[in-house]
Amino acid sequence: MATQGTGHAGDDRTPGSPAAGWEHRLQTLEARMEHPERALEGLQDAVHRQTLLEDENVGDLRRRTEPGQTARDLSQDARQRGL
Repeated sequence: MATQGTGHAGDDRTPGSPAAGWEHRLQTLEARMEHPERALEGLQDAVHRQTLLEDENVGDLRRRTEPGQTARDLSQDARQRGL
């Protein structure tokens, strides 16, 4: 004959038990968190891709605006316009 209090915590998981209620709530919360976690991962990926693109664009702008490159570009433009 079993007496009350002899089982371990969490062993009693019958549908009406408090442990089953908490377990159900935990499963529900885990299921609800899947979507925000996936959305966050997607956002992180998008931010990473955008950062790489911006770094590339900034590097290109720096190369094009270096004093030597600017002088060459202005000289070429002047020759093309016949100035």
